[in-house]
Amino acid sequence: MIIRFDKNRIAIEPHAENTDTALLRSWQNGDEKAFDQLYARHYIRLVNLAYKKTGHMEASQELVQDVFLSLYRQQSRLPENTVLENYLFIATRNRIYNHHRQQLLQLKKEALLRENYLPSAGIGPDKLELKELETRLRRKIQQLPDQCRAVFLLSREEQLSNKEVAERLHISVNTVEQHMRKALRILRASINDELIMMLITVTMIHMI
Repeated sequence: MIIRFDKNRIAIEPHAENTDTALLRSWQNGDEKAFDQLYARHYIRLVNLAYKKTGHMEASQELVQDVFLSLYRQQSRLPENTVLENYLFIATRNRIYNHHRQQLLQLKKEALLRENYLPSAGIGPDKLELKELETRLRRKIQQLPDQCRAVFLLSREEQLSNKEVAERLHISVNTVEQHMRKALRILRASINDELIMMLITVTMIHMI
């Protein structure tokens, strides 16, 4: 399901039982309108929260959309005692943290690449070159085995810890670590470009 923000969703008819707990239960029993009302009730508040922390409206909307998409995927697995407001707040806070961590990592990556790329000539790669390197790396990542690729991308692009990846994919932390080692081994074996390998190394700094 692709959830998109639509201001018209805010003006939906009230549900017969409109507490979060009642709506959550109705939704889990198959009432999609109950989910719509939960979405309408909490979306703007969460976007405002994210915007205060990121200063970027589009990024804030994407973060909150991801929160609701994750909630939707958990429909049949949510514990009965889930307090939705707490769930959404924590999920949004974690994504805000990951957003900042990813931004910081990108800055570190660009700085390290500039320091190590053609140092004798005093030249560093510009943003276009970095994009080209990312594209080459992404093509190699797409060739990884399915589960191995899923683990690598969750760790690399969403900046999730091994434990968070394990929870997302319903596998053990040890399995996550095995897939990460396998991914790095395959990428190192298939990529000879020293600069791209540096890009991989910098990307994985958050795992250390």
